[in-house]
Amino acid sequence: MNMKKNLLAFLYHAMLAAGITGYTLAAEDTLPSLIVAPFSGDTTAIQYWQPALGQGLSEMLITEMGKLNKFQVLESTQLGTLMDEIKLGENGWVQQDEKVEKGGFAAADFMLTAKVTRFGNKQTKVGLGGFVPGSLGNLGLKQTTADVRIDWRLVDAATRKIIKTGSATAAQKGTGFDVGVNVTGHGGGIGFDNKEFMDSALGKATVTALNQITEDVRAFSLPESGRRKQKANAASQQAAAAQAAAQAARATPGKVLAVAGKDAVIVSLGSNLGFKVGDKLDLYETVDIKDASGAVVFSEEKLIGEVILQTVQADRSKASYSGNAEVKPGWVVKAK
Repeated sequence: MNMKKNLLAFLYHAMLAAGITGYTLAAEDTLPSLIVAPFSGDTTAIQYWQPALGQGLSEMLITEMGKLNKFQVLESTQLGTLMDEIKLGENGWVQQDEKVEKGGFAAADFMLTAKVTRFGNKQTKVGLGGFVPGSLGNLGLKQTTADVRIDWRLVDAATRKIIKTGSATAAQKGTGFDVGVNVTGHGGGIGFDNKEFMDSALGKATVTALNQITEDVRAFSLPESGRRKQKANAASQQAAAAQAAAQAARATPGKVLAVAGKDAVIVSLGSNLGFKVGDKLDLYETVDIKDASGAVVFSEEKLIGEVILQTVQADRSKASYSGNAEVKPGWVVKAK
């Protein structure tokens, strides 16, 4: 009995995982998931580069990627805070029914990585002496030109295969922004909420470069991710295993337990082995050959006809028999 219950549980959970019960991979989430890694920087070309810069730039791109309706964008720059939330639950500071469980993070289909190779201002002084009477050339106008280049990759997170690369460049003239002074701590002050940065030539060039990346990604047709292929293969294997187990279970022979009439033949096969109302089973008479002392030395089965299941319970069923033989307890029934 326990073996049959365990088999039923295995079949049920295998069908759940395989999507047989109506739950499919497509219903789980419609958009592929994406993480944007903190940008790295070319420290040989950008003397003042620091991790806070890369984090601030990645947060700006996360905002833009979220507007595409192409990805389920996952948090990637605040993982430490999320893990602290899990620790609060593990340490008992959060009620059991409200705590965040470890292992609940969503996995990424794709990862966007980027390296900043140019990011800075170049100031020039334009003399006005020839244009302003009496200035003697002592007046001048300082003009800033910001130059930004970001090389990026879109990577399949499961296979590590690079599926798309690109380079975004932008130059902008305008007011300066002193990165060495203004960039400190988390995000470095680089972002859409920093008005000084956004009004500067460097901020405008950065936004232009990020928009180029966003538009390139928008136009790119995404392949099926390796993670989804792996899940689909696993589901297919589980479905095949469930089908094989179901077939093996239905191949298990049963016995006639009792006979109360032609419409009340009780057999030892039920729904836990996959049987249902209307199923037809072959009915075999058991013929025993005995020795001189009356001991059974050989048994064989003789096909008599079939029974049809009318009422099905977990481990037994009531069947009807329309033949002429007198059905007896101990006879064998098998799935067709």
